[in-house]
Amino acid sequence: MLLVLYGAGGAAGNFIAGYTVNKSLRGSFIAGLAGLVVSLLLLLTVGHGPAGSIISLTLWGVSFGVVQLCQLNMTQAAAPDTFEAAMSLNTMAYNTSIALGALFGGLFADHLGVTSVVWFGLALTAAALLLTLGTRQKTARTVPDDALAPAGK
Repeated sequence: MLLVLYGAGGAAGNFIAGYTVNKSLRGSFIAGLAGLVVSLLLLLTVGHGPAGSIISLTLWGVSFGVVQLCQLNMTQAAAPDTFEAAMSLNTMAYNTSIALGALFGGLFADHLGVTSVVWFGLALTAAALLLTLGTRQKTARTVPDDALAPAGK
């Protein structure tokens, strides 16, 4: 049942982000990351009971739905002319992250306990939020047409 709520939250997050990314892509991304941080903190503090688990996992789903849609839009904005290639790199990064998360999560769980896995995820998510907050949004600069011409012509 919790996975259904997580999935429904993810769908709701996609709908929310579908509206907000047009207003502020970066702001939507930051809000989604903040939601992920809060959901992990809730999971650690009140997630031991049914109500806390339901709230934290639903918020996690909503927040991930927002972050995921924002990331797709950021990828398209970063590489509009080579979107398919950029998305294949994005997919490779996602799959690599899942594999590394399983590896390190398993090691953390085996050696430090299951709760340490959530703390590790919280640390990585908080670092991503701080990195995003600490960097300025950059706009693409226009490259003159003659800069793209082959040398000697």
